[in-house]
Amino acid sequence: MWDAVAALTARAPSLRALCDHRLHLLAAWEAHRSGTGPDPASAAERVLASAIELTAPVVLTAARAAWDGRLVVMKGPEVALRYPARATRPYSDLDVLTPDAPATQRALLAAGFRELGDPALYSGIHHLRPLWLPGTPLTVELHSQPKWPEYLSPPSLAELLDAAVPGRTGVAGIEALRPEHHAIVLAAHSWAHAPLARAGHLVDVAAVLTEADADATAQLARRWGCGEMWGTTRGAIRALLEGGRSLALSTWARHLSASRERTVLAAHAEAWLAPFWAASPRRAPAAALAAMADDLRPSEQESWRAKLARSGMAIAHARRPQSEHDRRLEARA
Repeated sequence: MWDAVAALTARAPSLRALCDHRLHLLAAWEAHRSGTGPDPASAAERVLASAIELTAPVVLTAARAAWDGRLVVMKGPEVALRYPARATRPYSDLDVLTPDAPATQRALLAAGFRELGDPALYSGIHHLRPLWLPGTPLTVELHSQPKWPEYLSPPSLAELLDAAVPGRTGVAGIEALRPEHHAIVLAAHSWAHAPLARAGHLVDVAAVLTEADADATAQLARRWGCGEMWGTTRGAIRALLEGGRSLALSTWARHLSASRERTVLAAHAEAWLAPFWAASPRRAPAAALAAMADDLRPSEQESWRAKLARSGMAIAHARRPQSEHDRRLEARA
């Protein structure tokens, strides 16, 4: 698997593309291992990743001391443990499932953690305001449920907690998701943010799958009502890392195979077409129409005039990388 990932990083046209796919640290590790030397431009990212690797157990230990209830880590350090070296998997926060997130939040605040961010941004979503332990580069996000695509229903918190296993972060009392659960949770989180947008997200799922039962995972995905999403994810991993074929990677997610950034056009196509690859035939049309409507309407506190101007720029930049378009929008703003 990691030889296939190395080939994937070697195809990337630039460091920016590697960063966009969350593969830059793996590329630097591979360059160091081969003796060619990593790109000096990634030095700051590599130093930060090493600091995070060292700090994660410190933050988790503080959280464990502050709260005696269950704490189940998703993503981040638990995925990094499956990478060739822990500091090759980038992350900046610790996602933690807990049966009583508000009470856990209060306990961590009483122990010296501080809340960050605008409270309005975290109202009614799957996790509370991020918590920061002063002197560390990490935040903690306490979840009442994992992030899930809007057109699919997440599994119950009770089921995830009941199947949790001892964590491997080295901190006593910190748990992790069962591998079959974790693989699907990682895939769902990726689809909820940006479906098949980053190769690194697929590498995460593939890394966890090495310790999961493939048939049991597929059966679980069907029981959770996300069999289509899982099937597309698994097909994309096969196409990307195992020499298979994927219709999605041959059409609206072609940037993955080339390790290049998505274009503006591809990013919009992704939002509109993804439900047909992730939801049931009954749900997909409505989900796709909702995604289109959300894309075409002005964002919150944006006028129609500003929206039309932004849409004009998107049409003009249709074949440019999404990051370049975003930078131009920010400069214009």
